[in-house]
Amino acid sequence: MMQLPHGVEAAISRVLPSDDVLDRPEFDCVDFINRNFPDEQSLADIEPFVSRLNGRMKELDENLSHASQEQSLAAYQALADLKEAQQAVTQLYTKIHDIRGKAEQSEVMVQEICRDIKQLDYAKRHLQTTITALKRLHMLVTAVDQLEYMASQRLYKEAASLLEAVNSLFTHFEGFTKVGKIMELQRAVNAIRADLEKQIFGDFQIVGPLATLDSIAKDEGEMQRLFANLATACLIVSALGKATRKKFIQTWCADQLAPYEKEFGSMTSPSGSLANMDSRFTWFFQLVGAIEPRMEAIFPTHWQMGRRLCIYFCDRTRTHLLAQLGAVASDELDVTSLLKALQKALMFEREIVQRYEGGATDDDKPDLNDKGQVIDPASAEGIKRRLLRQKRLAEQNAIAEELKKKRTMEGEMGVAHEPEEVLPSLNGMLSKSFDPFMTAYVALERKNMESMMHEVMASEIVDRNGALPVLSSSVHMFAYIRNSVKRCTALTIGQTFFDLHLEFKYCLGLYASRLLAKLPGFVSAGDSPATQTQAAKWRLGDKQEEELCFVINTAEYCAETLPSLEDAIRAKVDKAFAEAIDLSKEIDTYHDVGAAAMKCIVLGIDNVLDDEWTNMQKINWSAVETVGDESTYVLAIADKLRPYVPTLRSMLSSLYFTNFCDKFAASVVPKVLQSIIKCKRVNQVGTQQLLLDVYALKTLFLNLPVMGKEGEVGAPVVPARYTKFVTNEIAHVEAVLKLIGTPNDMLVESFKIMWPDGTAENFQSILNMKGYVLVVGSDSMPPDEWISQHGTGCSLKRQEQLALLEALGLQQRKTPAAAKLIEGKMTDMTESLKSNMQKMAKASNPFNYINTNN
Repeated sequence: MMQLPHGVEAAISRVLPSDDVLDRPEFDCVDFINRNFPDEQSLADIEPFVSRLNGRMKELDENLSHASQEQSLAAYQALADLKEAQQAVTQLYTKIHDIRGKAEQSEVMVQEICRDIKQLDYAKRHLQTTITALKRLHMLVTAVDQLEYMASQRLYKEAASLLEAVNSLFTHFEGFTKVGKIMELQRAVNAIRADLEKQIFGDFQIVGPLATLDSIAKDEGEMQRLFANLATACLIVSALGKATRKKFIQTWCADQLAPYEKEFGSMTSPSGSLANMDSRFTWFFQLVGAIEPRMEAIFPTHWQMGRRLCIYFCDRTRTHLLAQLGAVASDELDVTSLLKALQKALMFEREIVQRYEGGATDDDKPDLNDKGQVIDPASAEGIKRRLLRQKRLAEQNAIAEELKKKRTMEGEMGVAHEPEEVLPSLNGMLSKSFDPFMTAYVALERKNMESMMHEVMASEIVDRNGALPVLSSSVHMFAYIRNSVKRCTALTIGQTFFDLHLEFKYCLGLYASRLLAKLPGFVSAGDSPATQTQAAKWRLGDKQEEELCFVINTAEYCAETLPSLEDAIRAKVDKAFAEAIDLSKEIDTYHDVGAAAMKCIVLGIDNVLDDEWTNMQKINWSAVETVGDESTYVLAIADKLRPYVPTLRSMLSSLYFTNFCDKFAASVVPKVLQSIIKCKRVNQVGTQQLLLDVYALKTLFLNLPVMGKEGEVGAPVVPARYTKFVTNEIAHVEAVLKLIGTPNDMLVESFKIMWPDGTAENFQSILNMKGYVLVVGSDSMPPDEWISQHGTGCSLKRQEQLALLEALGLQQRKTPAAAKLIEGKMTDMTESLKSNMQKMAKASNPFNYINTNN
């Protein structure tokens, strides 16, 4: 029977669903016959069954024939429908083509209609542009002619308006600069501008310094006319542009300060020395007092001529100072004169900043007379000056408002103006020039700091005013640094302050080395054998732990104070140096000093206990017959610790006292195991006594943080980390002691369980404590068999002991093969032996456990 693919069968089932068993894909003809004729009796019905099948087959043939006919008709109908659709598409394409052709014809007609209209529109537009250009050209020619006439007649006010108009009109001809007429007009305007500039500069040069104007004007009326003429000349300067105005202002300021250059510019002049710095500023204030009313009458307010004159004065003074200071070697400068000059410069800067940049109104500014002295505002002269100033201010405000409106209208018309010049700040213009020459001042501060440290450390006392006692020298050091910061920031916050902060770092490092010098010599002597020997023999002297506590507290005080000092310096120093301020190295140095002093305390107390560990090793543990109270060496250890711990707790911060407890435990607790391993031939009773002693030591060490305050209300809490460390270390010691009491036949596997990271040397120590000694003896045998045949006190030659260690997997523990050996031996252990060993390791008394199982 033909088998169809599964996908085909599924598709047929979806299209022609049928419940007939003959239509199923899994139809089996043999199975079908067996179901219908299960036995011989059923064969009697085979004829009717065959007849039914034939009828069914005939019916299926008829259905197939009918379906074939319908499919043939459907295919013919589909071809007819397709042909009809193709004809419809052809007709649609023809109609679209006709519509497109008509649309193109319509577009051509519209273009023909609009062609004449476009030509008229272009003609009108070009005609309007031409007419506008001609009008502007006519206006430009007229304005240039009028400007030339006004300039020749020195009518500056009218000429200024015309010049601005000419400048505005020329912007419309920027695309026609190569046209002959425009080029001719541009040359004419440039010539007029040059003539106007020459005239105005000449007028102001004829007037000369405003301070000497009285010698030119005969009376007040003539002076007012002169002021009016010069004021209109300033309008021309504004119209000539920013470059001309800048040149004019520089020339005018130089003319006003020419007497200043003559009197103070020479390096050999006594009046120009650093000692006479205030004479310079007095001269300037006298000049301002004499010419300020005249400047207000002549120059526009937005020019800020008073401030510009001050900037020029500061610039010239800075040039003088740099020349004077640069001519002298830095180590030859008189620091006192230098600082006084800097202070006077700072005072001058504060005054001029308040006067010209402080936001004060004209009424708030003090008036100065021709001697630079402040005029009483309530006096007749003060009232007169204030009224005149208010009148001039009103006139200038009106002019400024008119100028503002004009510029607004021109801006709407597209006329661009150059932005106003941003003037530099007066703050620091003079004082910053001192920075390159302040090395002498910085060196003086360093010298004073070193002298201060030498004096306070020579008469060292303990400052107990704070929460913890510290060395008074540290308090004096930071007090000096704070005062030094105040002194320097009052003078400068630039390079000099940054250099001074470097001297602070040097001073802090020097003080840290002085603190280290208070510690024993081996602390800073390196790690040589001689140093190690010296450290091993070192003991705390009388009250020496208190001196070390002073060093720790002082180092902690310095480390905690330095971050605030760093923040203060960073906040005050110039922003250009702020990122370079970093005292983290100094903070780490003081932490290291505190750690070194703590190391000395721990080492000193640790070494005090060495005699007691030696006494424990000297005890004949093989002769111990009874278990009593804790041994005398345990009591001695407690007695030696008791005087130190309360003192340290009372003198150290909680952080450093906790650090002491942690380091002391890390140093001393492991010595319990080291000392026990050195004991020889420990019998079972001796092991029990050692367990009792270890328990007493455990209690002693666990109570170390609260020693002297046991049972008191508010007693400190023992840190959980400390308790965990001591408990784990002592648990290891107890496990080793349990190994000593382990029977010989269980020693190998017990060592693996109780001391999983033990080495060959550790196992040798266990053998020594059990009484095995190394001698030259008989041939070696397997370790388990040897131990089962021998008891304590027997001899074991080296080869046999090495064979025993190899069997334990300890001789080459670090190699992978040895690790596999350990894993294999652990796997070979019986589960019962594992369980027994683990229970014995947890038992408080292994001997009782062994006896109960035996």
